[in-house]
Amino acid sequence: MSAIQQFILNPANQELLAVLKGARNGLVYGVKIRFPHALVMTLLFSHKPWPAKIKGIFTATRTHALNLCKFVTIYKTLLLLQKKLNGGKERDLDTFFAGGLGGWLVFGERTPINEQIVLYVMSRVLLSLLPRLYTNSSVHQPSTPISPLKHPLPSLTSPQANPRPIPPSQLPFAIVSALSWAGVMYMFRHRGERIQPGMGNSMRYLYHDSEAWTGLKTLLWHNK
Repeated sequence: MSAIQQFILNPANQELLAVLKGARNGLVYGVKIRFPHALVMTLLFSHKPWPAKIKGIFTATRTHALNLCKFVTIYKTLLLLQKKLNGGKERDLDTFFAGGLGGWLVFGERTPINEQIVLYVMSRVLLSLLPRLYTNSSVHQPSTPISPLKHPLPSLTSPQANPRPIPPSQLPFAIVSALSWAGVMYMFRHRGERIQPGMGNSMRYLYHDSEAWTGLKTLLWHNK
């Protein structure tokens, strides 16, 4: 076994190498997520010259990938530091503080891409608080939606730390869905300047551009 292989497989180096692999995965995932999105949105909505389109796709992909890479690196590093400072034990709020500081440092600047990511994350956090269908689930129903796991905390690669998602209960989800759509449609009509730009563009395409056409071509084939 080579020296490099021995170093990689040495349990003593696992935590530091996990930070490195996390950075790598953040970079790759950011490219996989942003590139097709930027490509499709640019082809559908951008009227810029092709060089500008290509540059925009590359810039958006690079920004998203690097931001995820930086966040994962900061997050996992802060978790490691907190664990070391606490005698090798993970505390319930370590992830909260690491995520909060990482979010502030990496995604705190208001840019279109950061706004999209934060909007995505925030919506998932809010939906995670809905009641869940724990019936016939192997996961024990917690007393509250944010109850921490019991100590000792399971390994991050264990089945206990990677449970299958449990869908939300139907009625609470339907209520949230109705209120969300009611709210966004009201705000779009009366206070459109407050709608997130990407969503605003999509909504204008769906609801405003469909009000005007100059002939059969712009009625059924081209938007404008």
